[in-house]
Amino acid sequence: MKSSYFILAAFALMILAAGCNKEEPRPVSAAFTTNLTDHTAMVGKAVTFYTGDATGDFLTYFKGDKEANTFGTGYGTSLEVGTDSFNLIYNAAGSYTFTLVATSYGNWGETMEQDVQSVDITVVPNQ
Repeated sequence: MKSSYFILAAFALMILAAGCNKEEPRPVSAAFTTNLTDHTAMVGKAVTFYTGDATGDFLTYFKGDKEANTFGTGYGTSLEVGTDSFNLIYNAAGSYTFTLVATSYGNWGETMEQDVQSVDITVVPNQ
């Protein structure tokens, strides 16, 4: 009986090993556009980011309104791959850097591909 379990376990292990292949990372693109004119937004008004061309395993955006939300120094917000567009609102006048990061992993996590695109946004008071 023990030999039957051993044979069954060995067979399951072979199937598992055969199903795991090292693959290169998926292509990445952090391409996006906005509805802004001259990269200028108004306080309290929605800014639309069009991300339909962005690709990768993971998309993360950094609003850039605080150090904690700035690429390189803080934490971003995950965005579902395939999202066509989304809106953000800046609640204070100033200059902000919005950043989109597309990331893919391959070869069982040994290889990482990443693309980063940023835009500087000037937010002005409502007039």
